[in-house]
Amino acid sequence: MGNARLLAPAADYGVVAGTEINDFGFDLLRRLDPDGNLCASPTSIALALAMVRQGAGGATATEMDKVLHNFGSTGQADEIVALLETLRNQTLYDDSNFYSADPSATPDRTGKQPLVELDVSNAVFSQKGMSLEQAYLDSLSSEFGAGVGLLDYKSDPEAARLIINKWASDATKGRIPQVLHPGDISSGTRIVLANAIYLKAGWSYPFDPDKTKSLPFTRPDGSKVSVPTMAMDQELSYAAGKGYRAVQLPLGGSYGSLFMTIVVPDNMSSFVNGLTAAKLASIDTQGKSYTVDLTLPRFSAESRVELAGILAAMGMPTAFDVAKADLSGITTDEKLLIEHVIHQANIDVVEQGTTASAVTVVLVGTTGGGGPEPTPPPHVKFHVDKPFLYFIREASTGAVLFMGRIDDPSAAS
Repeated sequence: MGNARLLAPAADYGVVAGTEINDFGFDLLRRLDPDGNLCASPTSIALALAMVRQGAGGATATEMDKVLHNFGSTGQADEIVALLETLRNQTLYDDSNFYSADPSATPDRTGKQPLVELDVSNAVFSQKGMSLEQAYLDSLSSEFGAGVGLLDYKSDPEAARLIINKWASDATKGRIPQVLHPGDISSGTRIVLANAIYLKAGWSYPFDPDKTKSLPFTRPDGSKVSVPTMAMDQELSYAAGKGYRAVQLPLGGSYGSLFMTIVVPDNMSSFVNGLTAAKLASIDTQGKSYTVDLTLPRFSAESRVELAGILAAMGMPTAFDVAKADLSGITTDEKLLIEHVIHQANIDVVEQGTTASAVTVVLVGTTGGGGPEPTPPPHVKFHVDKPFLYFIREASTGAVLFMGRIDDPSAAS
């Protein structure tokens, strides 16, 4: 975004952060597995990498800034703070028990069932006895709200792995119980930086379960599968452009600022190749109010991916090079490099709403109304019966919290 980022007024800090995250996320989407169902959180990945970026220097920092579209770069504290403040103020309550149709819903400590639960957590786990630079600690605290826990990777890497997994499981309410597998942590690990996002939100206009029925869905290879498909006839924002059709489903009642955009491209690879933050924003802004005859399969997806090789190929190889990496802003006790960037995310979409979670772990080591009623909106039919993309976004920043592709709703991932 060049110098435009520096000129943005304070009120736009969150918007700029959201744009940078989305452009990074869509660059990543083009490199993720093009086959099957997919779920990922560009916001989670960007936040975890931004915590590393605070301690990077030289070519390591320059390359990270390019890949992250400047998110987390020097002087961007206000953007990170604005984004996190917005996301951490999304939980909404409604006395009408919006979730009453959901048997899994449970009240929280207020005794109410939330319309929207959105939790964003950052954490850092450092090697006992290793000195971290004070400026780095200050950045983690003031920008990311991340405290530092001490673990002993040198003596007991397996115990450290279990502690980090417990943190991730707690932060996602058990949806991601084991983000780190045996062997991911080694005695050479020195610091782990983690982000977790948990979302549970009801649709502003829930689907009637009695209208769900089995309908055909055409997979990428042309074969058909019969899948449970939800249906509604509702006034929604609908857009159609060259090569795509899209509908916007709001989450969280009339006061929510989260929504899911469902995009059905004519050609999946062509659409993804041309996708940018500006393109997605234009799809949303060009949408007009229609009474939509909508059918949408219930779907679930879960993905776990090692991003180190992908990020290096995207343009930041130096961070993973033991001879060249510069993370001296984290510590000068030992020379560090990024060993792994592990991301796991999942989503479930049903009649009442959506539940999604993501964890990103970066392992750093030493080696390796009023007035008259308006005219009713025009009516359109939008039956989602072939591969589609989904994007869950926060409205004021535009940040994509979760995104993915569904090739086969009958498959979990």
